[in-house]
Parts: sequence; C-alpha cells; structure tokens
Amino acid sequence: MKLYKFEKLSQKLDLLNFPEVKESRFEVVRKDFSEEESKGNITFKDDGIYLMMNGIEHKGYMYIKIADVDQFGHPKFHISNCQTIIQQQEQNRFHGHYYWSNSNIVDIQQRRSSKIHKDTILELCYNCRITANISDYNNTQGFFELLDIQDKEPQNKEELDIRGYVKKWQQISKKFRIENKFTCDNCKIKIENKFDQRFIQVHHRNGNKLINNRENLQCLCVLCHANIDERHTENFQNRRSVFEINTFIEKYKDELISLNNQFINNYIN
Repeated sequence: MKLYKFEKLSQKLDLLNFPEVKESRFEVVRKDFSEEESKGNITFKDDGIYLMMNGIEHKGYMYIKIADVDQFGHPKFHISNCQTIIQQQEQNRFHGHYYWSNSNIVDIQQRRSSKIHKDTILELCYNCRITANISDYNNTQGFFELLDIQDKEPQNKEELDIRGYVKKWQQISKKFRIENKFTCDNCKIKIENKFDQRFIQVHHRNGNKLINNRENLQCLCVLCHANIDERHTENFQNRRSVFEINTFIEKYKDELISLNNQFINNYIN
C-alpha cells in the first residue's frame, strides 16, 4: 500500500491554520512472502510472523492471495510455521503462493479468474491456533486489534490520567499482556488463572509512561516489577502493593522457586 504525502494539500492546510497531522509509525503493508523470506526479512516468533522493514520489525501474518474461493471458500491466515505450512513445503506448494500482511482485511483473487473478493476477513488456521496456543482471536480483525498499541506521546495533558498514564493505558496494557500470554519476561512464570492474571503487569523499560510502543513495554510479574530498580522498589512499598506481592507469593511460591525467580528468596527467608 503506497502512502501519499499530498504536499500541496499540506501547504493549503497550513495556510488555513489547520493543525499538522503527524505521521504514524504504523503502516498497513502487503508483501510477497517468499521474496521477503529470501531477503532474510521474515522471522517466525511465538505470537506472529515478523517482517523487517526500514530497520523495524513489523508483526503480521501470511495468507494465500490467489485461491479457489468458489470451491473451497476463503483461505485461512497463518501466524506460525504450523503443520499445514510444513506439509505444503514438503509438497512444493508453499513458495510463491503466500503474501505477508498486517491488515484487518485483504483482497483475495479467484483462481483462473479476474474476480476479486475485496475487504475479506480471514479465519485463523486451526493448526496455527494449536501450535501458537491462541485463544484471544480467531480472525484477521482480532489479530489487527491486538496491534493497536500506541506509538506516540500524547500532545497535551488532557490526554493523561491522574497517574500520568495515557487515558487508553488500561486498554494498551491488557492487549500487550494478552499478546504476551500473561507471561513474565523476567522469570517466565505464566499465569493461566484469569483472576490471577492481575499479577502480570506492564513495565515501561525507559521509565517514560507516555512511550507505549512494543519496544518500550515489558511484561513482568508483580514480584519482578517491584524489584526491577530502586524507584520501583520504593513505589511498591505502599500497603496495597505489599499485600498484592504477598498474595502472589503465597499462591505461586513453589512455581517461583522452581523457575529460580531471583527475588523470591528475599521474601521467604
């Protein structure tokens, strides 16, 4: 998808005193999968297929662009090197057939025809769902919504809550924790119990609550979060935080010990 700058329109808006529209880092992209893979730009990860573009990794999926829709229905989209893909590779039916995308909708061309099925929402491949243990979405619309992480700082204080977070922070945090399967990046504990998933929190790596791109976010259990640095150790001294940490340790002490959590001994000795 080519994005036009509309320079003359921009100049006209400047003359009319319209505010400048800042460029977003997020782009809807479609690329030939095999071509990008041959360039070394494709990486399979646990939560999706990543395309390296202009030095930045973009999360997406792959799908068949030309398919026999009339006979078999719309193709599935894939987020992993699942059994279906492995089988297609073994049968030489993989290379040249797939495209990479990060959009909520795609256009599918009917095989041996010029008919285009426009703005199609694709269903997730069953084998991908099993391989990647996905339960939070089942189509490209759900996948796309998980990409909706804020990349920019707010432009005025009206967009912040009383704690200094952007107003959409709860939504951003929830989506990021879902994307990371409620697993602590530090000690690797994974919380399956939905009620206890509050023990997995989102940490800003550089300390700036306004920078919410993926590179600056990190999933941490409440124990690791409280001990990530001196500032956090001080911030977690209030009664509510201490109660939350103690409750977490009481429930998950054995698992934290088995995972060699580096902080657990400070609380049980």
